[in-house]
Amino acid sequence: MIRKVFLISAMTLTAMGAAAQDAVATPYSVRAAMEIVVPSGGHDSYQTGAGAAVGAFYRLPLARNVYFEPGLEGFYHSMTAKQDMLIGDYYYQGSAQLAGLRIPLMFGYNFSTSPLLDISLSTGPWMNINLYGRQSILPNFDAPDRVPNQKINLFKHGFRRVDALWGIRLKFTFAKNYSVGIVTAVAFTPLASFGMRDKKVKIYGHTIGISLGYNF
Repeated sequence: MIRKVFLISAMTLTAMGAAAQDAVATPYSVRAAMEIVVPSGGHDSYQTGAGAAVGAFYRLPLARNVYFEPGLEGFYHSMTAKQDMLIGDYYYQGSAQLAGLRIPLMFGYNFSTSPLLDISLSTGPWMNINLYGRQSILPNFDAPDRVPNQKINLFKHGFRRVDALWGIRLKFTFAKNYSVGIVTAVAFTPLASFGMRDKKVKIYGHTIGISLGYNF
């Protein structure tokens, strides 16, 4: 009886060890994602927008089935202004475009449901380094006079070079190499802030997306 218990325990530990090894057998990966940008705050200055991200990741094992996964992504987001903007003597309409680098630092747990399917859940902070921020301003054609299109530098109008989010990712890996993921991130620092100190307006840029990936 004792031998049977020992044998079953040994087989269980071996299987768990194999699963843990499978989880980190291919630590390098690349992913591309389509994202929805959900701005909040700022008196609803912008509508929900769209974007994309692509990047590379490295999975570092910490313990059985537990890992740390840093990455580096490039991203592009676009959001349309909800209200006309007064510039000079004219009202304008337009959309904001942001592009930059993202550094996610995710801690996760991976488990195998079958030899062909792994499931992982990870969470951790993201840092967005915003390198490009412009808003294309189109004239309000209801105005009596035509005025030229303009493009403004958003970093001169309260947008920040760095903002931070907290991300959560659910990823399904098939045949060890191909992955599909659902990821969301909630901003905990503002993407933009402007106005007087006692009447500060802050805009937060939350995201949700679907990713496709390949593990090397």
